[in-house]
Amino acid sequence: MAGSGRLASARRPTTRWRLGDLLLPYALAVQPRVHRVCLGTLFLFLAGCPGPVQKHESVQKHESVQDHKPEERGLVQHSQEPLLAPTVPAVPSPTPLPEIFIPSSRLETARLFNGIRLHSSVTTLPGSLAFLARKAPESYTLELNMSIEVPRAAKTLEEIETPDTSLGIVLPWLEQTLPSTKVSSFYFGLYQLKVDAVNRTIGRLDQVMSRHNFFDCNTILEIEGEKTQRRALLIQSDMDVNADGSDADRFSQVDGTSANFQPFTSYRWPKRSDNSNQFLPEREERLKQLQTESQDKTIQPDRKKVLQDQIDEFQKEVNDLKRFSFLIARVDPYIVLPGFMLRQLNHPFAPKLGDYVVVIHKGKLYPAILGDVGPSYKIGEASLRICTQIDSRANPYNRPASDLNITYLVFPNSVDGPPAPPDLKKMRDRCSELLNEIGGFAGELWTWENLANPSATPAPSATPVSSPSQPATN
Repeated sequence: MAGSGRLASARRPTTRWRLGDLLLPYALAVQPRVHRVCLGTLFLFLAGCPGPVQKHESVQKHESVQDHKPEERGLVQHSQEPLLAPTVPAVPSPTPLPEIFIPSSRLETARLFNGIRLHSSVTTLPGSLAFLARKAPESYTLELNMSIEVPRAAKTLEEIETPDTSLGIVLPWLEQTLPSTKVSSFYFGLYQLKVDAVNRTIGRLDQVMSRHNFFDCNTILEIEGEKTQRRALLIQSDMDVNADGSDADRFSQVDGTSANFQPFTSYRWPKRSDNSNQFLPEREERLKQLQTESQDKTIQPDRKKVLQDQIDEFQKEVNDLKRFSFLIARVDPYIVLPGFMLRQLNHPFAPKLGDYVVVIHKGKLYPAILGDVGPSYKIGEASLRICTQIDSRANPYNRPASDLNITYLVFPNSVDGPPAPPDLKKMRDRCSELLNEIGGFAGELWTWENLANPSATPAPSATPVSSPSQPATN
């Protein structure tokens, strides 16, 4: 007790105390947890407000203990600065409502996913009653006007060498020949078909041809050898990837997993073995499913007609896979041309399936044949074999050349005999002869290695068939 008396007498009594310090121990010790949280918050706020209050004896003893330094108690002293009251944000003044309708016009510019630059405007005009306007078609209309700049064909050496500066060196006769060279009607026909395709789809902007596909041809020129009268089409374009084709006689490890894969090519020949095509079983199974469904007597006439069309298409595909072999994109060097070019039978420069072709890119020349037919409004496509030689990263979803720096020299009426599996050595020799007939060449004429492997084990197809193929010969 003496010690306690000395401690108490050592301190001078005070009459000032914080209300929060007085009530906080009681609130934390007695009240339930929820009340402690609420009261504790209140007391922390009141703790910053001093007031004249006489201390209770027990509180004096409690204070005497807390007079020790924080480090002696093993505690950390916290700041007891008063908390500021939250600031209420000012409410913004509302936008004044219009007293009358004011006609207006607004112009916006955007770019669609297919590269089309879109200029849109909304114009408002005073109208009649809503009751009447709802029945008037002209009161709420959209006028869609698409402007297209149809490009002119490159014709001078400078224009042709802009995408590929080595072209005049690879074809040394080009500069002398170009002044008398004619822009082919195939060029104008191609762009007319492009415009027609845009007109057909203009009501659906998501289906309109992309900018990339519209401007995919820099020129198509008709060239004729000065001494030999050998004809050639010089086409300057980009290069998309074709991954189609199959031939169980030569190579049965065809990857059919790409989205647009078809086991056929337009160039084909009769099968030479009993090896079954790896894509035949899935089509036979799909044909059987369609035939079973069509025999159901409860199906509607419209559905039955659709089924019959699919049955006819799958039956044709099954027959083709049993009877023919096709080019293989991974193995055979070939290119694809628009279907309309092959249908111009009376055109003096009309190409045919199996015609020889030389693909030129950055000083290298690649022998090939015309092996497939594509949509009539697009140009610039080659087999996966050529594409990966130009760019090793090429695949069915990654083209080797997006610029118009690929030149295709197509030699009309150069096909040799009936369709047959490509002879790569003969292909190179024949392309060399044809190049010399129109003036010669400088640079490397590529020698293809034969990748066909007749002893390969058949690989199953990884792409289930859901609908019949649509021939791309529009």
